[in-house]
Amino acid sequence: MNWERKIEQLAARARDERPPRVDVACGVLGILAAGQPVPSGVAERLWIWLAAGASAVAVPAAIAAFVLYTRSVQPLSEIVEAIAWAS
Repeated sequence: MNWERKIEQLAARARDERPPRVDVACGVLGILAAGQPVPSGVAERLWIWLAAGASAVAVPAAIAAFVLYTRSVQPLSEIVEAIAWAS
């Protein structure tokens, strides 16, 4: 039996399978009814502070990059305008 036939047989068997019946509503509603938040762990707090610090650095860096870009493009745009005027 070649591998294509095996794949076809496996696919046919997979199509015949039915998902198991699972009722999680009771458990989920119980957790929601308890209303007690799960405290953040040390690792989660570390990631939160790391994300906040990265955001605090990214905003000024983006502003500085935009200002630097506009200043560095100005001489190039003047040359392009001069060339466009000449032709």
